[in-house]
Formats: sequence, C-alpha cells, structure tokens
Amino acid sequence: MPKIYISFLGTNDYLACTYHHQAKKVENVRFVQEATIRMNCMDWSEKDRVVIFTTEKAFRHNWKDNGHRDYKTKKVLEQDGLETCLKKINGQFSYQQIFISNGRNEKEIWNIFTRVFDSIQEKDEIVFDITHAFRSIPMLTVVILSYARIMKHVSLNGIYYGALEALGSISEARAMPPEKRLVPILDLTAFDQLMEWSVATDRFLGAGDASQISNIANNSARFILSQTKGRDRSQHEVRRLAESLDQFTKTLSTCRGRNISHVVERLKQKLEDCQSLELNNPLNIPLKTILDKISTQVNRFPGHFILDGIQAARWCLEHNLIQQSYTILQETLVTYFVYKIGEDHEDFSNKNINRTLANQAASIYLKKRPFEEWNKEAKKNRSVIEKFKQFFDSCPQLIKTYNNLTGFRNDINHAGFSAQDKPAEKFSQKMHEFMKIVEKHINP
Repeated sequence: MPKIYISFLGTNDYLACTYHHQAKKVENVRFVQEATIRMNCMDWSEKDRVVIFTTEKAFRHNWKDNGHRDYKTKKVLEQDGLETCLKKINGQFSYQQIFISNGRNEKEIWNIFTRVFDSIQEKDEIVFDITHAFRSIPMLTVVILSYARIMKHVSLNGIYYGALEALGSISEARAMPPEKRLVPILDLTAFDQLMEWSVATDRFLGAGDASQISNIANNSARFILSQTKGRDRSQHEVRRLAESLDQFTKTLSTCRGRNISHVVERLKQKLEDCQSLELNNPLNIPLKTILDKISTQVNRFPGHFILDGIQAARWCLEHNLIQQSYTILQETLVTYFVYKIGEDHEDFSNKNINRTLANQAASIYLKKRPFEEWNKEAKKNRSVIEKFKQFFDSCPQLIKTYNNLTGFRNDINHAGFSAQDKPAEKFSQKMHEFMKIVEKHINP
C-alpha cells in the first residue's frame, strides 16, 4: 500500500536537537520532521511521499533557507530550511510542500481540512507528525483520520510529537549545548487506537456486532507480536479473544442454536484469560477498559442450553437482529418441549424425529385433531405425542406463544410475500411481548 508522511511546519527558529524514540536517535537536527522521517520513512519507495503543510509565513521562515535573523544583531542566519534538509536525506520517497491558511476562522479551518484530506490517497498508510500543528490542527488530525478511514480506507502507522518542552523553557533549552538537547519523540498512536476502540465498543454494545473489535484486537496483537517476535504472551490471548468474539456474533447472526452455549462458554473463558493478564503495551490500554462491558453482556448467558437460547433471542432482539430473534426463540421452545417430556433433545441422527414430533404435537393439541388426522410420524409415536399433549396442558401460555411465533416467523422468512403480510414495525413490538411471556414461564 502507498505510504504518506504528513506534517505541519511552524514559523519559529527551531533549535538543533537530538531526537530519540525507543532505540532510534537522530542527532543535531533543527526540524523534528527530519528526525521522524529518518525514523519512519527511510525504507519507503518512490511511490511513497512526504507532504509538508505550511502557511505563507512558515514557507518563508522555515521551508526556504535563511529565513530567520539573529534577534540581537538582526543579521540573516545562514541555515538550511526544511526543503534543503529533505533533499539531503536522499530518501526514495517524493516530497511536496502545500500551502494552507492560518486557521483564524471557520472558513480557513475548513480550508486546512480540505487540503490535508485531498492530499491523502486511497488506502494510504499514514504517518503523522503533529509537533508543530498549531491551534485546531491536532483536533483536525483526529477528525481527518476518522473520515479518511471511511472514505479512503486508509490506515494509521503512527502519530508522533517531539516534546521539546521536556528540556524546560525555550530560554533554558537555548542555554544548553546542542548535544545536551535530548528531545523525546512521543508515540501518540495509542490515542487514535482509543478512538477506534470506543467506536468499535459502541458498535458491539449497540448493534451486537463484534467484528470491528475483533479486527482491532487482531491488528493490535499482530503489530505487537511482530515487534516482540512473538514473545508477548498477552497478545496471543488477545488474538484468541478476538476469534471468540467473532465466533460469538457469527453464531447468533446465523442462528447456530446448537452451538450457542459452547461458544458463549469459550468466550467467557477468553475474557477471563485476558482480564487476568498484565497488558502493559499502551496499545492495549483500551482493551482493559472494555472487557468489563463485554463481560456484562456475555454473563447474561447462564450456561444452560435452554436459558442460553432465550438470552440469544433477547440479544438478537435488542440488537435489531429481528429475524434471528424469531428463529432462535421458536427453535429454543421446541428444544424445551422435547427436553421437558424426557426425550432426547440432542438426537439429530434420526431425521430430528423428536423435534418433528414436537411440531406435530403442537398442531394436534391446538387444533384438537383426532388420531385419524395425525401425520404418519405422529401415529407411529403416539406415546410421545401424548406426553407432549400432557405437558402442553401445564404450559398453555408457552404453547400459545409458540403458535403465534409461527405466523410472524413465516412472514419474515418469506419476506412479506403473503396475503397476511405485517408492517415492519410490528415484528419488534410483538417479539418484546413474546419474550416476556417465555421468560416468565420457562422453567428448565
């Protein structure tokens, strides 16, 4: 994927410093951009690019050579501008300077937004240096990243800030010998990750979709494992949690009723595993924050196959998976009926005979059909049908609800192509009613 380095150039007469980040060090450079480019862009190719945004004043003072004067003698200071410094780096990447306005009003701020966004290409991998980003630009950077992720499918490789203030005041920094001016480069990428986690968590809690959380966790773990050469045990657990979250949402969205309890149990275990870990890398700070929220949602599943099915139906209803909610709830009731009369609810080898008999028994019971009108399977298994009928006598509300579910489920499964099609808003409304009845009368 193409890469782009983006930074903003200020107007000050910057001091020569040594910038350092982790094991990387760039000595005796005036512009932090030179340091962060040398740290991040030296293996880039000719298709990659460095883009520097300047106001007209910054262009004169710092993009071009000799843009400052000695504040005492007023003589021109002969020193390279950033353009010359970039030429001397001799990287394979191209570089470009783009003018922006001063950002003194809303119109100028929108101008900056547009200029920066237009410089980004489809699927760019972005490195931001925001050290000299003035006024509202740091906030704009975050907004542009979020917008570009959606509109241009970009990804972020890093946000960096040169913390000159670590040296003290400007006068104190000027008094230091250049070799003593050791300025840390702060990696602020974790804060962008925090925004991604927040959006993904909101999507999970609001829509029941963990795919975004799963993607972020996987990407974060993959990056850290590459940095630690696979030695960070916590990241293996994070990846397993991501897989479990993804499996959980897929299981519910595809109505895999037989797998719900198993998948939920595995997810609970992976959550516990991650909660017990020390996730020291800053990229994982947000993960700790959301684990409790996810656990609260998942712990609603008590671990019993009937109650888990009911909770799955409610989960789908709460997260607007209406069709799945109808399917899971009705099929859970079938399982409950078979289970309560003492027949094997897990025997799927014999044409699901017990589930078939449950459906036939419901029709026989509700329509009071005489034996001669029973289906072939029901006649062959009369004793089982009688057990169902006896059980239905004890739970009239459940069997009535089961029957009412059928009409709604058929309507939604056939996309409303029937003479009795119902309005869209009716399905959620009725399912809330059905859920209350089922939750009140189920007794596994």
